[in-house]
Order: sequence, then structure tokens, then C-alpha cells
Amino acid sequence: MKKLMTGAALAMLLTGCVTFPTQESEQVKVIWDDVNTIANCQHLGTVMGSEGHFYDYWLHADKDMVWGTLNQMRIKAADLGADTLYLYEPLGFSSSVTMFANAYKCQN
Repeated sequence: MKKLMTGAALAMLLTGCVTFPTQESEQVKVIWDDVNTIANCQHLGTVMGSEGHFYDYWLHADKDMVWGTLNQMRIKAADLGADTLYLYEPLGFSSSVTMFANAYKCQN
């Protein structure tokens, strides 16, 4: 029983929390299928987000890892002064979620 409790405690320590949005990042729009949306926007950089690890992915639902990944990218985009994220095609995943996007300033 002691080994089981130690293992459970270790798993909880190794498990990261899913990233939640900030007030600033909630203002960043996420788009992925309409390149015309960014035609008159200023490119500010590329951002990456990733949630989950090989040792704890089974503790998180896929939708939560995707949501956390998008939140990470929106936070990074907001830090760049962007108001829009244009997602690349998502990478396939089995134990974590990793995404890339371009950050744009579209509103004047």
C-alpha cells in the first residue's frame, strides 16, 4: 500500500496543469482556414504551444490538452501585441499536443 501511495504522489508531482487563459489572451482570435482574414495584418512572429508529456498524458483528456495548447499560444501572441493567431496544420499526437501558429496584429 505504501508503494502505491508513493507512486500516486509521484505521479501527481510530475503532472503539470493545463494552461488557462489570461485576460489579455482571451482577446486573441484563433483562425486556421481562411488566409484572407490575415491579408491586411502585420506578422509579429511564430508561437508554439505544447501540453502533455509521455508520463502523464493519460491523466488529461485530449480536448483539455488542445485547449491548454491554444491558451499557451494565445498568451504568447498577446505578449507580442497580436490580436490574431493563424494556426498551422496541427501535428499528430499520441502523448502530447504541440501546435504552431503565426501571430498577427490585424486591428489598428
